[in-house]
Order: sequence, then structure tokens, then C-alpha cells
Amino acid sequence: MAPAKKGKAKAKSTEVPPAAPSSNKFPACMRFIPPSSVAVTIHAKPGSKVATITDLDDEAVGVQIDAPAKDGEANAALLDYMSSVIGVKKRQVSLGAGSKSRDKVLIVEGVSLEAVYDALNRVIHNP
Repeated sequence: MAPAKKGKAKAKSTEVPPAAPSSNKFPACMRFIPPSSVAVTIHAKPGSKVATITDLDDEAVGVQIDAPAKDGEANAALLDYMSSVIGVKKRQVSLGAGSKSRDKVLIVEGVSLEAVYDALNRVIHNP
């Protein structure tokens, strides 16, 4: 067998392929996780008088929680409140990160990004 030719490598094309159509409709704090989950970045504010969503921007969804931040009470209240807002069962909502921090990542299983966004937007505009 003849040895492989040693020469200049073919120049790679510097053309950038068109990016997938990214939707600017959804804030950056919400991401789709294949096959059917959504990750939502939450900024929790425990110790409030009433549980509510305060803001929805690119950094995080602000959520006031009506439980103290001790012994995981605020995390349990957050999961319960968010499951009721989004309209899914409690077992479909879990904490992906931030169990001991105010900044958390909430994983919602079995829903679309649009459904989560619409549910959160509905609560903000109709308190």
C-alpha cells in the first residue's frame, strides 16, 4: 500500500452556517432541555407574607416565598407554588441546583418552554 500523501491540508471554509432560528420571545432565564423539560433560573425571596412572582427578566424569575429559609421549608414551598402556577404535578418539578442559595435552577418535566412562559407571564400580568 502506498503511503498517504503529505501535503497541505485543505483549507476549511470560514463561512459561518446560519444559526438555528432562536426565539427572542422567551427570556434567557428559561431554557429547553431535551427531550421534554424546561430549566428556569429562579431568584428566591423567602420570608414573604404571600407567595408570588415579582418579575420575569433575562437573568431570573423573581419569586417571593411565604416560608422561612430554614430546614428546606422555603424550597418545598417554592416547588409547591411553582407546580401550582405552571399547572403540573409536584413530582414534575424539582431543584436542579441551588438548594442552599437564593439563586436556584428549577427543572420542570413534561412541558414545553412556551407553556411555562405563558403560565409565568399570566401570573405576572394578572396577580
